[in-house]
Amino acid sequence: MKHLFRVFVLVVFALILGCKVSEISQKQKNTKHSIFIEAESSQSSLNKWQIVKKGDINYVKGSSKETYLEFMGNKPITGKPNSPLAYKFTSPKTGNFKLMLMTSKRLEGVKSDWCNDAFVRLSGDYESASKLNTEDLQKDIKILQDGNDEVPELEWHWASTAEKDRHVYNEFIYKLKEGETYTLTLSGRSKRFSVDYIVLYDTDTFETNEAKKQFKIKK
Repeated sequence: MKHLFRVFVLVVFALILGCKVSEISQKQKNTKHSIFIEAESSQSSLNKWQIVKKGDINYVKGSSKETYLEFMGNKPITGKPNSPLAYKFTSPKTGNFKLMLMTSKRLEGVKSDWCNDAFVRLSGDYESASKLNTEDLQKDIKILQDGNDEVPELEWHWASTAEKDRHVYNEFIYKLKEGETYTLTLSGRSKRFSVDYIVLYDTDTFETNEAKKQFKIKK
């Protein structure tokens, strides 16, 4: 009887674990309506970016694959584009895709609106689908955490807010073409800003709040 009970417990545990792994893996793969990229998958030289893993002193729990990148260049408040990381991807369909980064900030006593941004630019055959023009999107534009100074540190939050001009906020939405290859470049701006993974999703398939919930990996 004890043996049967032990087997039953192991089976239940395996089923629960399997469901969780399945949930995570579904969110971590590309689909017809979304693109998923691990921040640490870039083939570029990391330079001022550092790989942080579970067990490291400043590790923020809950990251995808328990690994992410933290930028350690510039100053906590600001800086010029530094240590660019390139990510190539192919668009699964023609449509408008919005960019989001899963991010965290580590303040170490500085103001709450510091350590919370980076730069991004996209190269390839596309048009802007937001108020920013295409030429703007081909250059480095600041991307910051949604909620800015209201976002708690040492937690994972979405960054999707574009700030080309001071305190003028927009979105990164690109009209991509099916089968075309694009290069997204992520560069550091403020020190102690971390990026776990990158998502681009079809805005006709997901509303903003739905996408933020759908693509956030919970552990």
